[in-house]
Amino acid sequence: MTKIAIRIVGIGMLHSFLYGYLVPFVIYPHFGRHGIAFAVIVAILISIGIMATLKLGKSKKKRTKESDP
Repeated sequence: MTKIAIRIVGIGMLHSFLYGYLVPFVIYPHFGRHGIAFAVIVAILISIGIMATLKLGKSKKKRTKESDP
């Protein structure tokens, strides 16, 4: 359970940093609307990747428990 909580908090911190600082003060002034769209897409892909590792970890644990006699 703690690994899941750490990953969820990590996703929250990533989004807070991204939308609280990086997008408004760094990306938007330099790249405009295209930069914001790119930043949002990257954040969503990172979040999907982290959530996918959670799913894979659960299925791996389940398989190892089933194979143990």
